[in-house]
Amino acid sequence: MKLKIVYITALIFSFMIPSAFADTVSTEIDSTNYDIVYTGNNVVLKSATADLDFISLIFDIEVSGSEGDVSITFQRDFFDAKLGYSDDDFFILSDGDEIEFAEVKTDESRTLSFSLSAGTEEIEIIGTILANNSFLIEQEQQAKDSAAQAQADAEATAQAQADAEAAAKNAEEEKLDKLMNACGDGTVYENGECVLSAMEKNASDMRTGPLIYSVVIGMSIGIVIMMILWGIGKKSHKVLSDDDS
Repeated sequence: MKLKIVYITALIFSFMIPSAFADTVSTEIDSTNYDIVYTGNNVVLKSATADLDFISLIFDIEVSGSEGDVSITFQRDFFDAKLGYSDDDFFILSDGDEIEFAEVKTDESRTLSFSLSAGTEEIEIIGTILANNSFLIEQEQQAKDSAAQAQADAEATAQAQADAEAAAKNAEEEKLDKLMNACGDGTVYENGECVLSAMEKNASDMRTGPLIYSVVIGMSIGIVIMMILWGIGKKSHKVLSDDDS
């Protein structure tokens, strides 16, 4: 009789205590602990590990029956799946195989519910944002960094070209100054050679003009004198010839 009473009491308690229970599992990201709330039926989440490279949470689990059910709630400011400002789908892998799940969304949280078969040891849930880490944000930042680096490289190239042009111009001016200083007094550097300056040319022309005039006049006077002397000599010769006759 007592055994029957104990059996009935145990049976009643087994009906009164549900197999599903609420619990939390913690994970550490960047030295900060985060609690993840879940409800398991024959499923226990023993640990949670963050993979920031894939923006995922990996849960080490234990399924106590032939099959188990679990619902996991993620606060959006901790773990979410988004493309831009729109919600995207999570991916859930059970021992590496993708499984289906149901989801309930609010503005603050997303709850994922799914079943697991006996012997399942690990589940991985993949999103896009995890504790302010996101491959999309990283890609955007990398794109910005690449653009900034390209702009910096272009500016550096332009500056180097400007410096080279300025250096070449300075070298040409220095060379020209040396050539101009190498020309003597009264000469200037033109078209790759030293030539008389305009003032010196004028002065030379002024000095040369009177000299030419003097030479021409002198030659003319000499010619006239020669012609006179020639005429006189010819006349004297004629007189002597008449006297001899």
